[in-house]
This record gives sequence, C-alpha cells and structure tokens, in this order.
Amino acid sequence: MKFLFTIISILFNCNFVFAQQATLVEVDKVILEELNQTVTLIGNVTSKKNTNIMSAVSGIIDKVFVEEGDQVKKGDILANIDLKNYIWQNEIAISEYNKAQAYYENSKTETLINYLDLKRMESLKNSSVFNLSNFEKLVNMDKILKSNEKVALAEVSIKKNLMNITKLNINKSKVKATFNGIIDRKLIEIGEVVPIGSTLFQLVSKDALEVYAEIPSYRAEKLSIGNNIKFKASNNLVYSGIIRSIGAQESIKTRTTKIYIDFKNSVESNNLLINQSIDLYIPISIEQKTITIHKDAILKRERISLAYVVKNDNKVEIRPLKLGEAVGNRFIVLEGVKKNEK
Repeated sequence: MKFLFTIISILFNCNFVFAQQATLVEVDKVILEELNQTVTLIGNVTSKKNTNIMSAVSGIIDKVFVEEGDQVKKGDILANIDLKNYIWQNEIAISEYNKAQAYYENSKTETLINYLDLKRMESLKNSSVFNLSNFEKLVNMDKILKSNEKVALAEVSIKKNLMNITKLNINKSKVKATFNGIIDRKLIEIGEVVPIGSTLFQLVSKDALEVYAEIPSYRAEKLSIGNNIKFKASNNLVYSGIIRSIGAQESIKTRTTKIYIDFKNSVESNNLLINQSIDLYIPISIEQKTITIHKDAILKRERISLAYVVKNDNKVEIRPLKLGEAVGNRFIVLEGVKKNEK
C-alpha cells in the first residue's frame, strides 16, 4: 500500500501561512516494517593460529631445515640449537647419576656392616669380653652412617633431576613446529648465537581462519554472538559466518568495537590470504520492526526534517521528524509520526 506523498502546490512563506485554495495531493502511509538492510564495512581475514616460535635454550644455531613459505606439520624439526653440546651435557649428567647411585649403594653397605658389628657387641653385654667404649663407638658410627646414607640418597635424587633436565634441553634444542602451518618469517641463520626467548620463526596456519573487524559501536550494540554475517572477498565469492565474539571495550579514538566472525573453511577459502581485506555486510538491525516514511514525504527547512500529516478531519498539520538511517527509498522514523498515519 503505497501512495506518493507529494505536495503539488502548497505555498510556504516565513510565517507558515497557507493559501485557502484546495490542492490535490497524494499521501503515503507510515508503515511498520522489518528491516533487512545491511551496511558495508571493511574487515580482515586473520588466522586463529599465528605464533612466534622462540628459542627455549641458548646456543649456536647448528642447522636450519626450513625456509620462508615452507609448509610444515606439527612436530617437524625446524632448526637445531647447539645440539651436540646438550647431548654431551646429558652424557655427563648420566655419569654423575650413576656415580651417585654407586655412592649410595656403598653407604648402605657400610651402614649394614656397622649395624652387624653393633648387634654382635650388643649380644656380649653380659660377657666379660664386652667393651663399653667400642660399643658406644659403634652406636655413634651407626648414626653417622645412616645420616651419610640419607645424604647419598638425596644426591641420587639431585643427579637424577639434573639428568632429566639435560634430556629436556636436548628436546628443547630441537626447535619444532607447534601446529600445521606455513613458515611466514625466518629470522635466523646457521652460526648465529641466540639467547633464551629469541624469536626464530613466525608460523601461521590457514586451517583455522576467521574475520576480524572494528565496527562503529552503535552498530555493534545491535549485534549478538551467534548472528549470521555475510562477507565478500576480492574473488567475488560471498561467505557466511557466525559472530564468535564482540569486544567489551570501545576505542576512545575511533568509537569502534572489535568483532570476530567464525566461518567454515571450504575449498574456496583456501584462496583467502591472511590480513586480506573483505567487505563485511553488517545488518542495520536483526529481526527488528521499525516505523518508516517515504523519502518524498520529507521536507527540509533550516536543517529540520518535516512532514505534512493528514488528520482524520482531512486537515493537514506539519510535524518535525527525528530520522534514522535510509532504508531503500524510505527513512527510519525515530520520533514525529506513528504507524498508519498519512
């Protein structure tokens, strides 16, 4: 039901005085409609898996097995850091552990020998050959040997842990890929000395992509997690995704909020590039009905939006309007008119 509200001939002067002559006009109803309009904003394709692979040990780079652009799998060795040095440290630690175990076994044997002597001397207490001085020495020696045995056992534990640490260092010296991906950057060469925490490679994955965008906060307020969002890439293919997350903060400088959109990685998405710009179609509203008015029914006077409204007695009154966004050939009306008014 649409009637074009066009004023064919109405005299309008600074005092808003109208002529008495009747004028033929067409009217259009103010309607309540569901909005399906979207606005286009810019977003970027990002990877959920994008990491810097860093050195867990220090040393000289022995070998580098990959170059930039190489595809790797989780667990692949990318480089070695002073591998021989850490292997030799492990061999030393194993020897130290074996030595500590031998010392512990000797301590137990000495304690046992002294304990047997003590028991024999104790059995002679009622005999004329019993020597109190020797007996007391054996008692004290038993205490010392048992204490030494505890020290030797602690040393075994220490050497075992040190041996385990050297085993871990051997594994850490073999720099490995943490997930399937592409070597985006290689920051080392053979012979370089790297400290702990030095960035060696940047690894990114195209197996888990998502869309990231910063959109005006007033538009983010109308969205919810789980809403379907469409976007178009430079290959002119339109993809569909679901809002995974909406940021909790607004940028003070840009008045924008971050959103993240998950989408299924199809065969076509393999052509998408990380950081590639895309056109994001953000709905003006989701399943919301609002009052709209035809654009030709709106007059502009001194930056004020006005509309003539036909009352029940066929008299016309002019009203100021507070308008929202344009929806096709109509405007959203926030204030000024009601549903079904003409």
